[in-house]
Amino acid sequence: MNPAPTSPGPDRVLPTPPFPPPRRPRDGRVAAARAWRRLWPWLAALAVVALVVVTELVLLQGRLRADLARLHEAGGAPRPPATAPTVPLPPVPVAAPAAAGDVAGVRARPLDPPCTPGAACTVVVAVDRRAGTPAAPVAWRALVVDRCHGTTTDLGAGTTPAAPGAWGLATVPLPPGRALALVAVTAAPSRAAAAPVLIGAGPC
Repeated sequence: MNPAPTSPGPDRVLPTPPFPPPRRPRDGRVAAARAWRRLWPWLAALAVVALVVVTELVLLQGRLRADLARLHEAGGAPRPPATAPTVPLPPVPVAAPAAAGDVAGVRARPLDPPCTPGAACTVVVAVDRRAGTPAAPVAWRALVVDRCHGTTTDLGAGTTPAAPGAWGLATVPLPPGRALALVAVTAAPSRAAAAPVLIGAGPC
């Protein structure tokens, strides 16, 4: 015969395990504030570095270009030295036509070339007369033109003898200057001029 089942005793209360309390949902603004507090020092440092780099590039732009130019020159053909542009001298003004009246032409040249500005110059002048014209001495004057300043100075007179092919001589004091032109001009009424003798090549 089986023994009667024993009745269960009173319910035992087990202790509740110490579970952590449930977490409260995070506020999005709080999380963003925390992230900003962590990131802003890094962003500030990057901004400072970028500002320094940009400033150096602006200040050193000319030097960088010069360095690049030197590197380019070192690797290529040598650049010719820079020279100042040469300003052409103005033309000599025309004192008289090449022929006039009974004068067919006038020729002039220095006796001992070349003449020098600021020194004495002996000029030889020949006057060619038209065919059939009676032989006669021809007076002429020596003019000098300063091509840099555009001034004309009368240096004195001379005479070519009446004999065919004869030459006249005159020693004239040339003024100082960088570019002069000596011109022989016959007297009126047959006023004709020789081609100018250039003395000094400039520049002005």
